[in-house]
Amino acid sequence: MVEDICFHLIDLVQNSVAAGAGQVRLDIVESGERDCLSVEVADNGRGMDEQTLEKVQDPFFTTKSFKKVGLGIPLLKATAQICRGDFIIRSSVGLGTKVKASMQRSHPDCPPLGDLEETLLTLLVSLDQVDLHFSYRSEKGEFSISSSAIRRQVGELHFSHPEVYQFLREYIHEGLGPILAPAE
Repeated sequence: MVEDICFHLIDLVQNSVAAGAGQVRLDIVESGERDCLSVEVADNGRGMDEQTLEKVQDPFFTTKSFKKVGLGIPLLKATAQICRGDFIIRSSVGLGTKVKASMQRSHPDCPPLGDLEETLLTLLVSLDQVDLHFSYRSEKGEFSISSSAIRRQVGELHFSHPEVYQFLREYIHEGLGPILAPAE
């Protein structure tokens, strides 16, 4: 198990970028009423054939030459299954990959979501050239942000520029903070 769900989100987005994705969609739905947490990452990267798609769910397989194991996807799958949820991974060569995991929020083994505000800020700043679309929904509301929309507003400035960074931090906090589902 991992410390929090944000660890999985970072891993999945990094996998997308490593697969050559120019666009990544990250959607989170958290419901206290339905006792469910669902995360989905979809990209337009290289995608995988059926054989590779099966192998990536094996912790002793990795496509990265500098690693001996690839634990990210197998750990997320195990977490979802242990927490009475579901795990789905779909991929098509040349079209991209979609990973979706859902879990019962109240399950004692369900990791906390983690610092989603900081995770989102880190992803936006570190992946400045990737078109990242993020959305979060709970009973309290919905928040979404797109790096392409931010890019249109800030022009040539990098997302790590102090003024842009501060704007992003405040915008994410104001939009996401009030609607995050309370931790159980």
